[in-house]
Amino acid sequence: MNERYIRWYTPWLSREFEMLAFGSEFVDAGRVTVCCPDAIDLESFYNKSIHPADRMRTHNAYENVIVHDVFDLARRECGCHRVAVCGASLGAYHAGNIAFRHPDAVTLLISLSGSFDISSFFDGYHDDNIYFNSPYEYLPNVPDPWKYNHMGIIIGTGEWDNTRDESYRVSGILNSKGIKHWLDDGKWRGHDWNYWRDMLPYYLSRL
Repeated sequence: MNERYIRWYTPWLSREFEMLAFGSEFVDAGRVTVCCPDAIDLESFYNKSIHPADRMRTHNAYENVIVHDVFDLARRECGCHRVAVCGASLGAYHAGNIAFRHPDAVTLLISLSGSFDISSFFDGYHDDNIYFNSPYEYLPNVPDPWKYNHMGIIIGTGEWDNTRDESYRVSGILNSKGIKHWLDDGKWRGHDWNYWRDMLPYYLSRL
């Protein structure tokens, strides 16, 4: 398996940022390049030492790193216009939120046991930034759902998944907007890495 460590200065966070690029049998076959950027949830959502508005502003800066720096690198390496995004649990929220907010840049979303409800991170505080980063809030009001027509959307969960209801809730919103997707509710699946490790290759094999 090929693995690369990539580090660069990003003006979006005004500091160095790190990412691993590595793969699986799909990468070894030249079909997929996987980029795993660092997470900063401890500096944003989980950072109780700053105001909730600043937590979301930090999150938005992180999103800019992904959409501009990471996506640009992925497009250059793969020679493609759009990229695929994937995540597990809160990572699935990040992947989904970016896909729903930037459909022009994303061709595929894979959510593994997504934890999409971010309301608990803001101690009752709410503003426009939080609204436009909360899929449960902004997706029902999307005026142009056709902009997702090109996107493959896979929402994976399982009978033992403790965020199963959140996947179903997102699926219900997508259905109400006529946005095509695949809600895969598998048996004998829970909310942990051993299940996600099997789910992702399975979804990639179906593409």
